[in-house]
Amino acid sequence: MVGGGPGSLPRNIIEAFEAQGRQLKGYLDVGENAEPLMHPRERLGDERLLDDPGFLASHDLAVAVRGPMRQAICRKLLARKASLPVIIHPAATISVTATVGEGTIVSAGVVVQQDARIGRFCILNTSCSIDHDSVVGDNVSVSPGVHTAGNVTIEDDVFVGLGALIIGGVTVGAGATVGAGAVILRNVAEGVTVVGNPARELVRS
Repeated sequence: MVGGGPGSLPRNIIEAFEAQGRQLKGYLDVGENAEPLMHPRERLGDERLLDDPGFLASHDLAVAVRGPMRQAICRKLLARKASLPVIIHPAATISVTATVGEGTIVSAGVVVQQDARIGRFCILNTSCSIDHDSVVGDNVSVSPGVHTAGNVTIEDDVFVGLGALIIGGVTVGAGATVGAGAVILRNVAEGVTVVGNPARELVRS
């Protein structure tokens, strides 16, 4: 696992691995102020090992880092032919006609319905749902309890906050942020933050 610390993402990855009957060998520190895991596992080294072809060839890697750094690390690893498996908790439900991209992490209780397409490096958190024919881009973070209707498009690098709802046919533009509890009834422009019910662009003074 690439990254550690006390946050929820490393623990979600550990639990998903172990629920699948797999063992997590250990983790790599990332960043200058790296912290140990809350549930101790062997520290294998730091991010310099990501430049070691031998290490990359002998390990499947799960990236337990959030934000822009997550995408940068994942892209670096794929460029070096590293293995970035999809990690799906056994308590998630993924339609046989859905697709999920490399390096994506799917937590317990997630539902991905028919012909939905989930991109690379995404995080689908506890009990969120992506309905039929929806498209989720790369490096999208979907918080717990988010629900989309069918035919929704969420473009790259979007963050969708806790419990947000997105109606069918809507597009959320790249780099946008959807606030917790927001109800999205119309398209969201690239790079903006929307909040409320119905959701409106947040204008900072």
